[in-house]
Amino acid sequence: MINENKLPKLKEEYRWNLLKQQFDLDPSNVMYKEIKESLNRILHYVYSYTDIKFIDFIDEKVLYGYIKYHISINFSIVDFMQVLKDIKNFIFFLENIKNRKAIPKVDFSTSNVRLWLRF
Repeated sequence: MINENKLPKLKEEYRWNLLKQQFDLDPSNVMYKEIKESLNRILHYVYSYTDIKFIDFIDEKVLYGYIKYHISINFSIVDFMQVLKDIKNFIFFLENIKNRKAIPKVDFSTSNVRLWLRF
């Protein structure tokens, strides 16, 4: 029988492994070097700051939260441009490697005033 004290830890370990598998990228992929670090940063953010188990549930709100997170830590891990590049790399990963149809609609243009006012 499973010790009830270990159950939350097992659930989190299962969630981590499940997410990590979905973020997996074949090292022979030509884009591997360019996007692996971006995917790792987004994976860690999603795991640490959301309850998401499946990448299909990562939407615009989560990705904008990723930007807010980096703002809140004064871009101490990566700079602003790299944060935007991480999101673009993640979207590329969903579209071109995972071949997902439902892709978060993220608009970084300067005409998206509502986005920039939120930050």
